[in-house]
This record gives sequence, structure tokens and C-alpha cells, in this order.
Amino acid sequence: MIINICYETFYNFSSNVPRLVQSLMLYPTDCSNQKVISCEINTNLGELVEVSKDALGHKLYNIYNKNISEQQIISMKCTVETKNTFGIMRGLNESVHPNCFLRQTDLTKPNKKILSLIRKKPKKESVEFCHLMNETISNSIDYVSGATNIHTSAVDAIDQGKGVCQDFSHILVGLARSYGYPARYVNGFLLDDVEIATNDTHAWAEIFLSDLGWIGFDPCHKKCIDENYVRVGCGYDFSYTSMIKGVKTNYNGSEILTHQLCVQSQTSQ
Repeated sequence: MIINICYETFYNFSSNVPRLVQSLMLYPTDCSNQKVISCEINTNLGELVEVSKDALGHKLYNIYNKNISEQQIISMKCTVETKNTFGIMRGLNESVHPNCFLRQTDLTKPNKKILSLIRKKPKKESVEFCHLMNETISNSIDYVSGATNIHTSAVDAIDQGKGVCQDFSHILVGLARSYGYPARYVNGFLLDDVEIATNDTHAWAEIFLSDLGWIGFDPCHKKCIDENYVRVGCGYDFSYTSMIKGVKTNYNGSEILTHQLCVQSQTSQ
């Protein structure tokens, strides 16, 4: 499948920003599951610099700004060819050992309620058990748009019984790690069931099995990822995969942040 993505982020500041450095993780993953045909990243303000690739294979950019007082627009337009590999990730260019992703974070660490979702662990590593965790978590909370924010933890979400894709993913990552499976949070885009989707970015999880490698599970949709998913970044939790991060110097004002996203499929030639 060929997927076209246009993602724009708009920043409006209440007063002049003396200095702003932004780090971008917007470039989609290039691997056997998906091939980046083209990708353009632009900003109307500041100097955009391609930095390097990190140990997880993320292609990173920085934007250096001075004395911003007008609206800043950061855009990413890309075309990606994807294929369905039943969730199994192949050809990832990374040098981080999977066991690094056994470490819990404040956003993923489970409580007794999460641990009680599945009481019996199989004696050996099992992809069937990973599917069971994915399906169980899909039924553990209700999807409610706007119910949580970027600081909401897995424990917060399970206690209130509702959340968004970020929360489903944090719960799955935390539960999988508690059973000894390396697991990580993934950020990207999803082409919904309709031909054109104009929604927000999407999140899912990857769980590592020694015989299969990393496998993408989407507890929000109760399935493995397929050709409708475009992977961008991965990390311990959401805070490690934010597509745009910024550090301001000598600024005490406020900012308003908005997004526009269009994910569209086209017939592969």
C-alpha cells in the first residue's frame, strides 16, 4: 500500500521567545515493513538541521530559533510504501539490545489492578500469550477521546477506566515487561478503515520474542499492526517518542499548540 501523510504543527507564542531549540522525530522508519519513498520536513522559522541517526535508527532533526514572535509552522509531508507482515518487524536498523526495554518507567509501571488482568503466565515464551495480553488490555478500559493527557500513567488510566491509544499502549508495555517480555512504546500514523483519515497521531506497542523479533501490537484496535500503520519512533514510553520537543531560554510566556493531519492511501503502481 502507498500512504501519503501531511502533518503540520502550529505554535503561537504570547510574547517574543529569545531562544528556542526544537528536536524533531518526524521521519518515518525505513525497514522491510515500510519503505520511505519521499519525505520533506520544513519550518517557516529558524534553521533546520539534520542531526544524525540515534541508536534506535531514528533520523533526527533540530531547529534553532532566535527571537520568535510570529506563528511557527513545522510540516512533514511523506509518501511511504507499506506491507502487511502480520506485525513482525524486519530490517530495523538499531543497535540497542532488546533487554534494555525491560525497564519500567513512571508511565508504564503497573499496579496490582493491571497485574491481575492476567493471572497465569505460560512456562515459556509465547506469541499466543502476547495476543492474550493485547486482547485483554483492549477490553480493560474504554476509549474516550480527551480523557487523558501526555502525563497520564498506565495506573491512572486503568483506575479511571478510560483513555486513548497512548494509555492502552502504556498498559500493554508495562504488563508485558512485568512478565519478562521486552516491550516498547511506538508512535506513528494510522490509516483508518475509511480511505482518508484526518485524525491525530497513533500509538501502539512492540513486544520482543526471541524467535520472531519485535512484533507490533495495537491494543486500541485489538490486533497486530498491518499495512495501514506507518511507524515513526519507539522508546520506553510516550515521553521518549514525542515527535517534537522544545527547550526555550529566558521565556516566561505561554504557547498554543495545534495540529493538522491528513493520512491518505493511493493505489500502488
